[in-house]
Amino acid sequence: MLTVFEVLGGLALFMFGMAQMTRGLQGSVESQLRRLITQATSNRVQGLALGTGLGFLVHSSAATVMYVGFANAGLVGLVQAVPPIMGANLGTTLSMQMVSLKLTDYCMVAVAIGFLLYAVSSNQRFSHIGLAIFGFGLLFLGMETMSSAIGEHRAALAPHLARIDGTTVSGMLIGVALSALITGIIQSSGATIGMCFALIESGVFTSLPQVYPIVLGAHIGTCMTGLLGSIGTNIVARRVAGTHLMFNLLNVTMAIVAAPFFLWLMPKLSGDLLRQTANLHTAVMLTACILFLPFVNQLSRLTEFFWRTSDPLPESSHLDQALLKRPETALSAVIHELQRVSRTCHDSLKLNRELFLQPNPRVEKKIRLNEQVINAIKRSVREFLMAMTERYLSR
Repeated sequence: MLTVFEVLGGLALFMFGMAQMTRGLQGSVESQLRRLITQATSNRVQGLALGTGLGFLVHSSAATVMYVGFANAGLVGLVQAVPPIMGANLGTTLSMQMVSLKLTDYCMVAVAIGFLLYAVSSNQRFSHIGLAIFGFGLLFLGMETMSSAIGEHRAALAPHLARIDGTTVSGMLIGVALSALITGIIQSSGATIGMCFALIESGVFTSLPQVYPIVLGAHIGTCMTGLLGSIGTNIVARRVAGTHLMFNLLNVTMAIVAAPFFLWLMPKLSGDLLRQTANLHTAVMLTACILFLPFVNQLSRLTEFFWRTSDPLPESSHLDQALLKRPETALSAVIHELQRVSRTCHDSLKLNRELFLQPNPRVEKKIRLNEQVINAIKRSVREFLMAMTERYLSR
């Protein structure tokens, strides 16, 4: 029983550390984030690069929820959101590359330095960086705790996990389904891959075919966060979450078909199973991004086919970076954007009246979602106006 709690405690430390690292990194760049997103989504390659950076900082599930929120606010469209979502998945694999480095001996150093920097620094950015370092240390501490607890029972666990085998059809499907289920429940592909790393370090997993289905299943399970976050949002936002699922289903299908190639290639790159697993995670997602990036429009249409609606599409943002060259037109766009947000405020006022007469959880959620839309538009208008004042303004 104590071993079970050690494993669960180690997993909790790992997930908490990942959450704090994400929170710290996101906080240190948040002021520039929204402007970068609106600028980069006009170009596929830039969108992929931005999504990769964002995925590295906040992981794919959190990044997808962020894009769902932007789409619900009308700040990005479906086609614009696809490349950053692909990049977010790729960026997550790069962050797990960092986790795969054997830095466990230095985890307490990171915890101590990170906490001191977070607690003592009066500069908000340094405080966020300290929080990220603190979370990074906890992440390794959690993985070490899991690995130590599992290591004593590896002989008992190995037969139960022997059915997971990437070289057979049944073993592949069992592993993918189990991993997707676990990832969907804990809503973190990073935590699933982290548990996989712990099982490797404890000696339970001893070959790449055993971990292959686990990595692929994590790609599918991580979509649950975005799908849950899209409940109650407009059709564009739901399609953004759906695109995340469609892309990951496609890359998992591709990886299953190409399993012999990846199983041959990874041992050539490294002899260490931990590094092979991290390299596999990155290689599958990088290959998928290269293969599917030219077909963004087709992927968007496929999502629209499965997420159909007869209702008119919601009004999109009027804030276009190209308008900044003409300040009069840019100001007109801001006025139209304020009119758009005023309609959302009016909708919330009507919903509030309904809520006073009769409590309704669905109405309450709609009001909260509208509040998120209003906040997102407010920040975008402020950043748009700040960018405009940095340019030449005519009399």
